[in-house]
Amino acid sequence: MDKSHKSHSNSETQIGIIVDAGPTVGYSRVVRCLRLANALARHAAITFYPLSEPCREFLTTGETEPKFEIRNSNFESHSLPALVITDLHEAHGITATIHRHHSRHISIHDLGLAQCRSDVAIDGGITRLFPYAADKNRALYTGPQYMITREPVTRATPTDTVLIAIGGGSRWDYTQKISTEMDRIGLRPIMTGGFAGSVTISEEELAHAMSTCRFAISGAGPVLYDLVASAVPTIAVAFDRIQLRTADAFHERGAVLSAGLAERAFAPILLSHCLEMLENAALVQRITEVGQRLVDGNGLSRVVEIVRRESWLTGNKTCTA
Repeated sequence: MDKSHKSHSNSETQIGIIVDAGPTVGYSRVVRCLRLANALARHAAITFYPLSEPCREFLTTGETEPKFEIRNSNFESHSLPALVITDLHEAHGITATIHRHHSRHISIHDLGLAQCRSDVAIDGGITRLFPYAADKNRALYTGPQYMITREPVTRATPTDTVLIAIGGGSRWDYTQKISTEMDRIGLRPIMTGGFAGSVTISEEELAHAMSTCRFAISGAGPVLYDLVASAVPTIAVAFDRIQLRTADAFHERGAVLSAGLAERAFAPILLSHCLEMLENAALVQRITEVGQRLVDGNGLSRVVEIVRRESWLTGNKTCTA
């Protein structure tokens, strides 16, 4: 059954967002879709189409409920809006369904993964595992300047804390090991448990930790872009080969220190990077400056303007070009 949280007037711009998330594929996609939806809500009526029950449950918690309409993904039973955004972890047959509904399609990607025949593709990855084929019928926006990050925090005087943003679930044991090592070198660890971890902190607590920590130790997923955009000196740890490409790409550009794969990066490599963060002020300043040039925190506003322009092209005249 469709679950509607907001009634929309016929004259209001309609935008659909199709997204998947869950314990296995992660929740980063739905988080950034919520960031985008909140920014677009001033200009349009947003309808979410979650493709899994965990994704639906995530969307119906907190402050999401009164803001957006949430409908089921049985697209044969109802029409799609004129503009549809997808953020999926793998190529999906939904593209044909969107075209069958004569909707304009914006797809959001990472690292060139989950490519499809959309009208507009946006990939905010620092690098790409797979290149995008030339397509004169598709607009393509690539690079970390298009990554949808959280609003950057303002850095304050650092304290003797280290933010450990590894995530929860199977990574929680690794987080605790790092925490023990940080205690030994005199730093107080602040741990984020992710959506399935043993420790959760509020958005306000996370923002304060980002603002005041000496440095962060992070997985090489979307949270790494959030930290770089806020000029948080960061050591990136990769938990698979895909994340390793991201960590190494940031490292090669001088924006983070990469400790490599987690299974190999515990004692000597990670601790040596931690000591560099504590003792090498010139290095810390350099990597934060380079990082903010790569990920300036304005990706959300850029994507909003792309979406508004595409919405105007669909004939929704309530959006300005």
